[in-house]
Amino acid sequence: MAVLQNQGRTALARAIASQSLYLAWGRGLPAWDAAPEPEPTNATALVDEIGRRLATAVQYVVPNPAGEIELPDGSRYSPTAQPSKWLHVRWTYDYADAEGETVRELGIFVGGTTAAGLPAGQRYFTAAQVATPGDLYTLERLPKFTRNGAVRQVQEYVLPF
Repeated sequence: MAVLQNQGRTALARAIASQSLYLAWGRGLPAWDAAPEPEPTNATALVDEIGRRLATAVQYVVPNPAGEIELPDGSRYSPTAQPSKWLHVRWTYDYADAEGETVRELGIFVGGTTAAGLPAGQRYFTAAQVATPGDLYTLERLPKFTRNGAVRQVQEYVLPF
């Protein structure tokens, strides 16, 4: 059986890093509040997308027990100048992005396009402003929260390849 090599994984990370990466928020379903449904592996979209933000920062990282990038599972990473098989991606939302919305799902989309005629430099897009969504890379369903316009929301992930 063929085994994917680290160099091949790094090539995949480089290919993804060269594309637009969006983090989308979705309303999901109110029925999930009692018992969140497990994430499917064949989804192509969020159940009820609110909007999405273009990545604020994308960098290669490597595992490091003393690294400054910490994930909820306790794993830690440090940035590296050399391409690696791990990408650290951060999205920093503006205060007004989706203010007051109930969020139950998150999705990372690779590629995709936004509608024509939007202002130059716009980084947050409502669902109606998305022309083609791109490919859904990850999907996460979480306990609902309401977007508070007084909080600057930051989401970050380390994408393994």
